[in-house]
Amino acid sequence: MRKRSEKGAAFLIALGGLALISALAASALTLTTAPAARATAAIERAKAERTAEAAVHRIAVAFTRPEERAQAPRDGGVVATNFQGAALTISAQDALGLIDINLASRETLVRLLIATGTDPADAEIIAEAWTEGRPTNGRRGFTALEDVLSATPPGFESSAKAALTHATVWSGEPGVDPTTATAPALAAAADLPLNVAQSYVATRAFEGPLTPLPPEADLSSLRRSEGRVARLSVRVETEGGGRAALTVVIERTVSPRIPIRFLSWR
Repeated sequence: MRKRSEKGAAFLIALGGLALISALAASALTLTTAPAARATAAIERAKAERTAEAAVHRIAVAFTRPEERAQAPRDGGVVATNFQGAALTISAQDALGLIDINLASRETLVRLLIATGTDPADAEIIAEAWTEGRPTNGRRGFTALEDVLSATPPGFESSAKAALTHATVWSGEPGVDPTTATAPALAAAADLPLNVAQSYVATRAFEGPLTPLPPEADLSSLRRSEGRVARLSVRVETEGGGRAALTVVIERTVSPRIPIRFLSWR
């Protein structure tokens, strides 16, 4: 009986040894393959970043050509395509389709905040902070949406972020272009109920920029854009799983030497 017990103990010790060896081998394999996996991921990420940059520059060049600019959607709609072997989604939003935080009236800012889900009382507080944060005497106001967010009172950041999705600091106009405006921006600028603005934008997607405006729209706040400034958003995913995203603001100039300026890049 004792011999059988000793044999059993030896068998268990042998199994334990094998398990330890297996664990050590697995750890060694992980240590061997992990750097290679990280290197591959870094290569794919870099490839995605370079592809996103190339796509942005290609789109920017297209905006300098009248015939291509006229055909390009500038209402924030998303276009999916392939570019340099990667899946690419592009969104181009004319800056005049957004509310300019530097120039919009306090009432327009309140309406924008309410249209994006902010409580009316909170919207008054945020809009007051934004208007007070704008420099006066003709000096340039906020130079980036991040600056607007920094001027937002503590505790209201989430509401501000929702509204700033439909805002800019680059349009140079207090109103918006209804042919490219987002629904919240149009509701705020033209003093429309959000559902009416949403219905107009949905109809515009099918019927085009000549879609008649709602009769109750405040036409004094509406402008027509020349496609001078646009916000481009590009997302890339390579076949190897690399991902990258870029959001830039470009300005079309009248200079033949520098036809495009990049106002923001992130």
